[in-house]
Amino acid sequence: MKASFIHLFSRLNLLILQFIIFVILNILDGHSTWKVLYPDKHHREMNPLARWVFRKLGVTKGIITYKTVLILIIGILFGHYAKKDTFSLNVILSVANIVFLITVVHNYKVYRKIHHSQRKSDKTSELDGEEIS
Repeated sequence: MKASFIHLFSRLNLLILQFIIFVILNILDGHSTWKVLYPDKHHREMNPLARWVFRKLGVTKGIITYKTVLILIIGILFGHYAKKDTFSLNVILSVANIVFLITVVHNYKVYRKIHHSQRKSDKTSELDGEEIS
């Protein structure tokens, strides 16, 4: 069992697949973050470094810049170390992908909750302006 786990996580093909999943999850994280923060709700961002970038560059530009730099740095590092320590990189990417998946699901849930409460609020304010006969 342990040998098959080590063999599986030592495969370069798995690392490539994991990196593709990592990029897709980061794109989804960027989109879900944008949905929650746009246009200027920086205080909702939990990552202090990302929040600082979003304040400086704006939400859209900040997300694109932050995610591009992150993916490029990790891609370069993984490209350099891929053949030297494939096993460790596969384990790291597995954990990162699980974390990003949880983050993306959470972000979309937050967006749905915010969007739902805003729609409720809009309906209430529409009724506030109407006269009741």
